[in-house]
Amino acid sequence: MNPRRRLFGFSCVLLALLCVGGLGAQEILTANEFFDTVATTYAAIEDYIAAYRWSDENGTMTGTLTYKRPNRIRIDFTEPENQVLVTNGELLTFYVPPPFNVVLQQELRPGESFDLASSEGLSLMRRNFDIAYLEGPEPVELDDGSDLFVTQLRLDRKQVTEGFRQLVLSIDDTGFIRRIAGTTVDWEDVQMDLSDIQINQRVSDQLFEEDPDPSASINENFLYSPEG
Repeated sequence: MNPRRRLFGFSCVLLALLCVGGLGAQEILTANEFFDTVATTYAAIEDYIAAYRWSDENGTMTGTLTYKRPNRIRIDFTEPENQVLVTNGELLTFYVPPPFNVVLQQELRPGESFDLASSEGLSLMRRNFDIAYLEGPEPVELDDGSDLFVTQLRLDRKQVTEGFRQLVLSIDDTGFIRRIAGTTVDWEDVQMDLSDIQINQRVSDQLFEEDPDPSASINENFLYSPEG
């Protein structure tokens, strides 16, 4: 496993996926109206905790994802065991325990955010993507034989520069995004699943402060120069 490549991949997903909400409207909406209704509800979400599953060409990663607005994210991995990704909105840290014992850190640029779980963030998605139903507004099984039904939106990038060519959001009947499947600019298919979502748990800010192991090898600004 290449920690940098995997972190870049799911960091991109975090820019477009950490979204939960609640839908009360029952009328048939256009895809843009449905997207806007979901986006409006995100402002009410202060934090959430969810079971997390990431899949890409290298395999599967699982763990617990904790989010708190604005732009604070922590993933405690169970597979690979004991790896941690955390950002407090200013610094992103990815810890890979022994035998690697590596800390990858990235200083975020001013105004840069990993949070699209807000009306402002989803407005950015609206500007960058064309939005449509994947097949139609009718709910479908999340997987063949699943008892979970979701409405699926397809988001196509207006200009492919970085990140994703396409995203497919699968939203359950309570408004929670349960899956985001993406196609990267390199034509790699990636997928993130969220389950057992618990919202507004009064998560402490301290959870998003991570002190690196002093014995670890620290690699700073491994994705880009924050000044560039």
